[in-house]
Amino acid sequence: MLKIIATFLGFSFIGALFASNAIPWPLRPGYIAALLLIGLAWFQRWHWQKLQRSGRDPSISERRIWLYMAGTAMIAAYVIVVLATPGSEVHRRTGDTGGFDSWLMVFGGLVAYLIVYDSKLIRDERDLAIAAVGNRVGYAALVLLLIAFLLTLGFAPREWLQRFTHWLIANSLITLIMLSCLARYLAELIFYWRDHRLMLAEERDVV
Repeated sequence: MLKIIATFLGFSFIGALFASNAIPWPLRPGYIAALLLIGLAWFQRWHWQKLQRSGRDPSISERRIWLYMAGTAMIAAYVIVVLATPGSEVHRRTGDTGGFDSWLMVFGGLVAYLIVYDSKLIRDERDLAIAAVGNRVGYAALVLLLIAFLLTLGFAPREWLQRFTHWLIANSLITLIMLSCLARYLAELIFYWRDHRLMLAEERDVV
């Protein structure tokens, strides 16, 4: 559980740091973030191959979800900080923030996915059951987020809504989708963690 929380908070912090311009990066933040995701994928692939020799490697679904969660947390945190900064929006570049960086992160995530992809591995019944739970959590989170956003648009004071241009609304909706996906990935990882604990407990009981 601590590993899940640490990974989520760590990559969220990294994404927020990229958007804050607090550090004079040698490259655009989007390039650094893309390289970070690609490096993470290579590390995970090496780590899983090492675990495979001992028979303790995770399933293909769990492998992908770790990558999805880390990448989504970083990109979502980046976009949220940009959208929350007055005068700085994702598609209206101000300083070092802009849509170009977010798309670089998405491109890095796609390359990372190709690195960890393995067509030989298939999902078993446990993976399908956990995926079903994750889908329900993600759907519920999306509905709740949309309701909150719609209530904000409908009833917030007029001065609060002055920044809600078409661009900001569109990017806010995309962010809500990312947050719902993040809720799904976190839920699935928690269920995998719980399942691993149950398996270890059963092994100790057998011994």
